[in-house]
This record gives sequence, C-alpha cells and structure tokens, in this order.
Amino acid sequence: MVAYIDNIENVKTIVSKHFNVLDVYFDVGVLTFKVYDEDIKEKFRELYRELKDYQLVPTATKEDGVIFIRLFPKPRVEPPLPKSRTLPLLLFLATLGTVSIDGYLRSSTTVYEIITGKTGLIDKILDGFIFTIALLAIIGIHEFGHKISAKIDYIESSPPYFIPGIPTMIPTFGAVIFQKSPAINRDDMFDIGVSGPIAGFLVSIGVLFASFSMARWVPVTEYNVIVESIERGGGILLPSPLIFYLVRPLFGRPDMVPLFTIVGFAAWLGMLITALNLFPAWQLDGGRIFRSFLSRKQHKIAGYVSVVILAVTGYFFFALLILLMMPRTPDIAPLDQVSPLSKRRKIAVSLIIAIIILTFIPLRTF
Repeated sequence: MVAYIDNIENVKTIVSKHFNVLDVYFDVGVLTFKVYDEDIKEKFRELYRELKDYQLVPTATKEDGVIFIRLFPKPRVEPPLPKSRTLPLLLFLATLGTVSIDGYLRSSTTVYEIITGKTGLIDKILDGFIFTIALLAIIGIHEFGHKISAKIDYIESSPPYFIPGIPTMIPTFGAVIFQKSPAINRDDMFDIGVSGPIAGFLVSIGVLFASFSMARWVPVTEYNVIVESIERGGGILLPSPLIFYLVRPLFGRPDMVPLFTIVGFAAWLGMLITALNLFPAWQLDGGRIFRSFLSRKQHKIAGYVSVVILAVTGYFFFALLILLMMPRTPDIAPLDQVSPLSKRRKIAVSLIIAIIILTFIPLRTF
C-alpha cells in the first residue's frame, strides 16, 4: 500500500494522459477518477497495460451516465491445482494412456469387427493409434485456442491440464486452462470464450472428413443386416449430429451407407464437446461468450434454459452438475464494463448458434 501511495502522482498522470478527468478522489480507500469520454475501449486497454508496472488493475463502470475509473491493487491469483511444472505433463501422459487403451479396446470388440470387417491385430492397433491422435488433437487444439487468445488479449493463464478418463466409458474428461487475470473488455471475454470451441470445431471437421474417407461403405440392405446383428449382440448405434448428414453427400455414393471406424467416434465426441461447451452457462465456454453481451440477469436466465434443454435431451447428470455449480460460480464481468461488444462479434453470435445446431446430439427426442 505504501508503494501505491508513493506512486500516486505518476498514476494520476497516466490516467489523465488517456482520459478527460473531471474529478479525482478516494472512494472507500479506492482511487477513483470521474471521466468524460465517448469511446473508452482502446484508451482503457492502454491504461491497463501501463498500470501493470504499478501492480494496479483498473475498472470502468457507468453510473447515472457518468464513467468512473477505479484502481485496485493487482490480486494474486493461483490456479486451484498445485503449482508444478511437471503436473501438466504427467496429466497429459495419463490422458494419453487412457485414450490409447480406450481406442484399442473399442477396436477389439466383436461389434467393431462386424462394422469394419477388420480382425487383424495390426488393424486394431493402427485404428486405436489414429483415434488417440484425433481425439487428443481436438481437445488439445481447443485448449491452445484459449491459450493463444488469452496471450493476444494480455490475459494471464495456466498451461492446459488434461483430465484422464475411464477407458471404454469416457476416455478423457477433456482439459482445462485456468485464467489468472480478468478479461479487459467484452471483446476479450468473447474472444477467449469462442477461441477454444472454434479451434476444436475446425479440427473435428478435419477428423470427420477423415472418418468418411476411412469408412466402410455398404449397400442399404447390407447395412440393415449389420444393424440387426449389432443389436442382437447388445450394441447400439449412436445418433449423429446434423453436420454428419450435411457432409455425407460430399462423398457421393447416395445408395451406400458409411460404417465408421473409431475415428468416427472421435469426430462424434469432438462435435459433442463443441456443442456442450457453447451452451450459455458460466462454467462453459459459452458462458463467457453470452455473458459478453447479456446482462447478469439475462445470462442467469440463459443458464437455467440451458439446464432444461440438456436435461430433456438426455444429458440429465450434466445438467444437474451445471445446476449445482451455477450458484457457486461468481459473476465475473470484464474490467471495462462500459464498452459494448463490437458489431462484428455480435454478428458472429449467429455463427455460434449455427454451430450449436450443427453439432449438438440429442440423446433423447420427443
């Protein structure tokens, strides 16, 4: 606090350089600037960058039509996991193991042999290897999309922490990156939220095209026989997202049906991860995206609507988890609460909704 007082004149000079200051005073111990400016987005970003040297974080709010800039000591934020350089690597290796085992076991079942016609050990190992690379690429590039966006927007973040899963059930629970500093403005909040799903979605499309290329194409009559055989063996066919049906005509063969290898399952998971992450609940990437232009109350309503949609479409336990976590998760607004979301990002929201429609997979319909 002493350093803060010692530098107060320098801080005032910096703020005055960027804003038209009408008044300066302490409000409950917080240095507050009453300013008059029409567009503060870029000015505020520059102020944020300059104040980092003083270990100060600015906020901007509009109250009764007046803009207030308040300066706070920079908080020390650490990720909830133990600080370790080796932990992210160990978690990645563990996830690599669970996904690899899952891929081999899935390609070693009788049902898989019926679908693909593959029975050789080399085929099983190769399919399992391609599945592992595809799934980890989808998850990894998703997280690095967040990481790169955070770096561009001067937001501190942790390395990605992969989460190993349970082979034959859920081989991985994805990965997470912990944000160590708040978003500067609504644009940054939107960007860091959307960057991961968009990056993962693009990789998933690549995996989807590879899945169609590697698929075994059979006549409809043979397909029906295979389906009956799978069902007698206790297997089930997963419902496909809309994007699968839109891509299929690109490969011709209108009288044939594709039977996918487990690489198709990686594409399926990639689409599902994309869709679920884009729902507007705060714990998900979509929470940041939609909070960037919704009010706190509107965002809360959108979160409850998401819970209902997930529950009725077959994701009951996931919906329950979100419902239980929502009251525990604080609303984290950007530092600059005055500047609106940019016009092109508002237009991009329609693209986000389109991606949800293309990738969401209802497990239950009415």
